[in-house]
Amino acid sequence: MGKKKGKAEPEPEVPTGPPPPPPDLRNYVTLQLKLMNWKFTDCSIVVPSEETHLFTIKKRLEAMHGRMKGLVICKDSYAERNELKDDMKTLHEYGIFGAQKDAPPVLVTLFYEFKPLDHENPLLYTMGSD
Repeated sequence: MGKKKGKAEPEPEVPTGPPPPPPDLRNYVTLQLKLMNWKFTDCSIVVPSEETHLFTIKKRLEAMHGRMKGLVICKDSYAERNELKDDMKTLHEYGIFGAQKDAPPVLVTLFYEFKPLDHENPLLYTMGSD
């Protein structure tokens, strides 16, 4: 006997286009950056804790304040025992662990202090008005 004639079952739709991106499994931390004795420049940044090195934070501070020397960054309170000294360490290596984006944010306060770079560059003195 032959096949039954009837409505053909619709074929399942095949998704077109690129596949969805993989889920973000990185841990993030919210850094509250506080300049000692000057609360007007306090700010917060969100960074991945396993990938962010201390030198990255120093570069962000330099972009915010201009060239500086003697930059000191401390975790939780401004004390020598809390100073973060090794620029190549990540936040994770300093014991700053984050949380995934869908979890409550992890807040860490970093206090910093610096001296502005001296502008005793001889090239600046030669640029006078003619």
